[in-house]
Amino acid sequence: MAKDQGRAFESDVEQSCKDQKVFYHRIKDVFIPMDLRRRVRVPMNKYDSFVFKRPHLVPLEFKSTKAKSFSFSEKIIKEHQIKYLKEAVDYDGVIAGFVFNFRESDNATYFVHIDDFIQYKNHAEGKDDSITYKSKVNKSSIPIAICEEIGIPVENMKKKVRYRYYINKLIDDISEKYDKGEM
Repeated sequence: MAKDQGRAFESDVEQSCKDQKVFYHRIKDVFIPMDLRRRVRVPMNKYDSFVFKRPHLVPLEFKSTKAKSFSFSEKIIKEHQIKYLKEAVDYDGVIAGFVFNFRESDNATYFVHIDDFIQYKNHAEGKDDSITYKSKVNKSSIPIAICEEIGIPVENMKKKVRYRYYINKLIDDISEKYDKGEM
């Protein structure tokens, strides 16, 4: 059920991009039947999708939950996702991060830049105390209050059953905050 809701979230973002004429590409997950998994090595996707609106390419990893936080557990936020999102921001015009969707909190949704995520994760795990947070820091997860504090809200509205996200506004907000002026 949770996986289906996560896919519905991604699908809603994709439709929102299409409606707003923003380029969107979802990287398909490769399904391997159980009996082949031990014999076949399949590369993992670096992230879920790309969004492009001139002048920025935005690699995104989507996370959706009905809880109030996302665990740092490898099952939820994978190390390779963090690694590849971090590598992506080394390129001019690329701004990468997570989009955290909290379904039970009025569908609160936030973009968290990968650098801000890593800084928070390091602080939470006791590896970096160079920054303080107004909200309570949780050692093993990123709660909604921290996403509100360090992230950019992704405005959205419910249309009958499904949601529409204001992707154009999100990309403009991301560009304004994170553009390094290198282009």
